[in-house]
Parts: sequence; structure tokens; C-alpha cells
Amino acid sequence: MGSVRNLCSLKFEVKILEARNVELKSSPSSLFVRFYLHAGSNRKIELNTSEIGSKPDNDVMIWNQSFCLECQGNETAFEELKQESVVFELRRRKTTSFMRKWSRSELVGRGEVSWKSVMESDGMEIERFVVMGEMKDCNSKPLMLKIALKLQASKLVNTKRVEDLCGCRDCNTCNCLDYEALVVACALDGL
Repeated sequence: MGSVRNLCSLKFEVKILEARNVELKSSPSSLFVRFYLHAGSNRKIELNTSEIGSKPDNDVMIWNQSFCLECQGNETAFEELKQESVVFELRRRKTTSFMRKWSRSELVGRGEVSWKSVMESDGMEIERFVVMGEMKDCNSKPLMLKIALKLQASKLVNTKRVEDLCGCRDCNTCNCLDYEALVVACALDGL
């Protein structure tokens, strides 16, 4: 018999809650958060929150926006994820621009959180403020982004394995309970 191939199912939840100490001195603009998730093979997925209008006297911006992604990979992919981080960027787009929708955004601050810190936390979820790096046009208070990250991981057994063990193509006409129990046992052993 061939070996049972285990796959990992990964579900990511990213919440962008708020930014604090947003004290921009320049003209009114819209702010949004861009973040990057590791997608394997040195690739990143880029996601953006909705844009929120900002005024120079605002120091707290609230998004309360969630993103959920699900993928499958082998156990190696799960181990590689421990070496990666989620990179967050607070970005600004001037609202006075005639072609605002197509205008380039400008980096205000940048921070990151390692997936390893999420994996080592209770329930594989965290909620924290991330201190953003260098900031343009800001006062001395550090710009902070409040985020929440959650990771759910489970191992899957290749479903073709049931047919390989049973041999019949119609499990309604025979008693395959023993074969299904063997597959469940293999799945539990793989966990």
C-alpha cells in the first residue's frame, strides 16, 4: 500500500481595527492599510482596506475590517509560514487630486508581525498594536496600528485513499465501514 499523503488546510483571518496617533500635518487625504501575506515560492498577496477620509486634526482612524483567506498545502508549507511575517503599511492618498482614484499612494508608516508569534500564542490568535516605522509629517507620538491575526490549521487526508483501500466503486452496495475506520485511523496517526 502507498502512504497516505497529508495536506494542511490553513485559514487566515486578518482584522484591521484602528490606527492611533494619526496626526498628519499636510492637506486632507484618505488613508488605507495595505498588507502582504506570504503565498509560498517567494510570492506575496497584497490586500487593501477601504479608504477613510482623514483631516489633519484626526488622531484615531477606525476601520474594523476583516479579511479571511483559506488555502491548502503540504506540511512543509506550514513550517515555512513560521519564518514569514505579515507586513502592514499605512498609506495616504491625497483627496484633492483630480485623478484621485488612479493617483499613487504614499507610505505613512510600516510594521510587521511574525506568524511564529501567532502560532505560539494561545489559540493561535493575537490582538495587538503594531508600532509603525518611519512616518512622514507626523508628530513625536508613535503611529500605532491595532490588528488581530488568527490562524487555524488542520491536516487533511487525500480523499482518493478511501477508494484505494476499499476497491469497490460504489460504497452503497458493500460494507466499507472497516475501510473508513482504517482511513480515520491513518488520519489521526498523521496528526
